[in-house]
Amino acid sequence: MASKTFLKNLEQSLVPVYGKEKATLISDKASSILNSELCNMDDRGNKAIRKHLIDFILPGFAYYKALKESGINPDEAFAFVSKELYKISERSGNFMRKFKNFPLAYGILKLFIKPIMKYGFPKEGWNVVWRENSSKRISFDMNSCLYCEELKRRNALELCPAFCESDHIAYDPLSPVIMFKRTGTLALGNKVCDFCFEKGKRN
Repeated sequence: MASKTFLKNLEQSLVPVYGKEKATLISDKASSILNSELCNMDDRGNKAIRKHLIDFILPGFAYYKALKESGINPDEAFAFVSKELYKISERSGNFMRKFKNFPLAYGILKLFIKPIMKYGFPKEGWNVVWRENSSKRISFDMNSCLYCEELKRRNALELCPAFCESDHIAYDPLSPVIMFKRTGTLALGNKVCDFCFEKGKRN
C-alpha cells in the first residue's frame, strides 16, 4: 500500500543530499512507520476520510517522523515533506491551469463546489460553514480539519502548514478567471481556515 503514496519517491529525493545508504535507511524507516499507522488508523467509517489518510496524512507523517528519527532536524524534515507535497499538488495545479482563461470555469465551480465539498471533505472530518455562493464569490470557513486533528494526535501539528500550502499550489493557477484567496488557517493558529474563490477576468 505504501508504494502507492508519495513515499515511493522518498529515497530518490534523499539520495542527492544524504547518499544512497542513508536514504535507503530513512525510506525503510518511513515505510515501517506508515505500515504501523495504516494498521491502526481510524477512517471514521468514511471512504473519503480513508483516502485522505492513506494518500496524504499518514505518508506525510511517516516521512516526517522517519527523517527526524534519523537525525535530520525538524526544519529540514519539514522542507523535504513540503517538497514532495509540492510535486503532487503541482499536478493538480497544471490541470487547473488549463481553465485559467475558460469563461465558464467560475460557473462550473459554483455549480459543483458544494457536492465536491460534501463528498470530498465530509462532516466526519471537517466542519464547513458556508458564507457565500454567488455570481461573484464562493466562500466558506473550515472550523475543524481532519489534517490538523490527525497530526495533532501524533504530536506533529507543525507539519500541517505543508499540507495547507498545497491549496495555493493547486488553486492559484486558476487565475485570472478565478482568484483563490485565504487569510488564515487552523494550522497557523487562526480560528478558521477561510476559503474564497472570486470570479476574475479573462486575459
